[in-house]
This record gives sequence, C-alpha cells and structure tokens, in this order.
Amino acid sequence: MRYVPLALLLVGTSLYAASPSMDAAHGRELFQLRGCVECHKLNGRGGSAAPDLGKIVDRGFTPAMLAATMWNHAPVMWSSMRARNVSPAPLSEQDAADLFAAFYAAHYFDIPGDAARGKAVFSRAACARCHGIESSPVAAAPPVRNWNALSDSVSLVANMWNHAARMKAELEKDKISWPKLTGADVADLLVYLRNQPAVPQSETSFSIAPGDTGQKLFVDKGCGACHISNELKTRNMSLDELAASLWNHADRLKVRPEFDRGEMGALLGYVWTLPYFQGSGNAARGAKVFADRHCGQCHGVAGSGAPDLAARGEIDGIQIVSALWRHGPAMLDQMKSRGIAWPEFRAGEMADLIAWVNAGKNK
Repeated sequence: MRYVPLALLLVGTSLYAASPSMDAAHGRELFQLRGCVECHKLNGRGGSAAPDLGKIVDRGFTPAMLAATMWNHAPVMWSSMRARNVSPAPLSEQDAADLFAAFYAAHYFDIPGDAARGKAVFSRAACARCHGIESSPVAAAPPVRNWNALSDSVSLVANMWNHAARMKAELEKDKISWPKLTGADVADLLVYLRNQPAVPQSETSFSIAPGDTGQKLFVDKGCGACHISNELKTRNMSLDELAASLWNHADRLKVRPEFDRGEMGALLGYVWTLPYFQGSGNAARGAKVFADRHCGQCHGVAGSGAPDLAARGEIDGIQIVSALWRHGPAMLDQMKSRGIAWPEFRAGEMADLIAWVNAGKNK
C-alpha cells in the first residue's frame, strides 16, 4: 500500500468513488524512462525543445487539465517523436496517474517557507514553552532533534495532533489560548526546524494513498461524525493549509483519535484529492463541446474505429491521458486521411466533456 508522506501533501452516507493511488517518485522515473526529459523540463531538469512541465501546474491543476494540455500538444509531440524515430512507449492509467502526481509535485512547494518566520512561529505558538531543539525545558516533552516527523507538513501535524491533549492541558495551566496556524506558518515552521544543525535531515516525497484507504480512515477515526466528505471545502487549498486547518480545530474535540504518519497522510490525501477527481465540469456545456469539436463524426459511428463513448463507464482525465497516449497517433492519422482537423480544448472544456459523458447525456 502506498501512503502519503506528502511534502508540505490530504463519510457521510454518500461517498465518491475512490481516487486512484499516485506516486510522484514513480512519475519522475517515467518522465525519464519515457523520454519526456529529452524535450521537456521538470524541476528545472531536461530539454528545452518543449514546454517546461513544472510550470503548467498551479493549485487548480486537475487530471482534466492535464488531459487537455496533452491533447492540444499531441500532434506536435508525435511529429517531433517521429522525426527522431522514437515510438511512444506504453502508458497505463496508473502511469498517467503517477505522471500527474509528478507534475503536481513539481509545483507543490508554492508557498516557500522562511526559517526566520518559522522561528517566530515556534515561539508564538508556544512550542518553545515545552520543546527545545536539543533539550527541552519540560522533561516529558521530546526535543525537536528526536521528533522524527519533519519530512513534510503532514508528518509534523500528525505528531502535533497526537499530543494535542497534553499540549492543551499545559497551555490551560498558564491560561494560554490554543495557537492557530496558517498554511504559511506550517511551511515556515517546517523550514526552521528542518534546518537546525542538531536535527537529522530527512528526504521529502509526494504520494497519494489509494482513495479507499483514506476513505476507510475517515470513517474508522470518527471524522464522519461531524464532517461529510463530499462537502469539505478543500479545493485550491495547499496541503499546508489543510494540515493547518486540521490543527486549528484539534482543541475542540472531546475524542481525539491518534494517527501514525501513514494514516494521517492517507486521510489528508483522500480529503485533499476529492475535488480533483469529483470533477467540476458542466454536462450541458460538455454536450456543446462534443458537437462543436465534431467528435460525433467518429465516436459512435459504426466502422469508424473510434470507441462509442455512450458504451463506456465513467471516465476521468487520467484515463483520457492514457488512452490518448496509446491510441492517439492512429487517431491522428485517421483524421488526417478524412480531412478532419485535430480538435483543441480550452480551459474547462475537457472537464465539461468528461462531465457530459459521465452524466449519460449522449445515451
């Protein structure tokens, strides 16, 4: 099982389908193995003949946006590959999901932390009241050098969450209010603590656990007693911000379940990715996209060789990326032979088209 040590990376009675697992480390390997790096940059490394894929991502980046971006770029990309005598290697849906994670991870540190601000947070949030860097003023409070929870913000907040009850009791002794944190505070705090000479360095990584793992934790840990998963407002939140939000209400719980590092990562990964895989397209607009792009000239026409979208189950942007990579070159050749121009999709149109297919409006 993949879990979520997310670098700075997240029931009611009605649940969305589980989101797929994603592994940015494997996505970066694919970026190398599939030859993408020869033309594209990622994290500042790679060729310059094609766009820097690390720069196409922002907090609104979704699988549908990845599908639209690759779709629009596909004819030029395939032409370049043919000129270099390179054949597209297979790309499974899991591979496409891992690439999505790699592209997202490239832009994940979008709120750079600052050690000086982090030091101020360590004091303001009353951390320094009990914890020191190498030794602590309170004997029962482990020093930071022994925390073993500084690889990412999720691990840090999981560690803080698990000792929230003890921290609350200590603060109440001195009539100190529960410290509230922002996403920037979490990023700053992490940078400050990670860069202390006495603190062992640990590598960060970015993964997303299988959706059913986090979904089960959402139920088992009692989150569903107060929250309904599909009503959580996490779109456009960074994981630092989500982790901070979780911390900010830790003092209000009468029963506070504990999480190990993997469990907290899986839970937050599940909650955080819900908006990305629920989809935000509009089916009515998608019907117009299908008509305007003349998709019906091939899809659903007997003998065209194109799949009948009406016969498919639910689809998402990840599946489209995989299908495009596997079948796109043949599709492009067939369209050229029939004098049909390759369609392009503006922002949001791919999401609308997916919503229309999934709503069954074409049946």
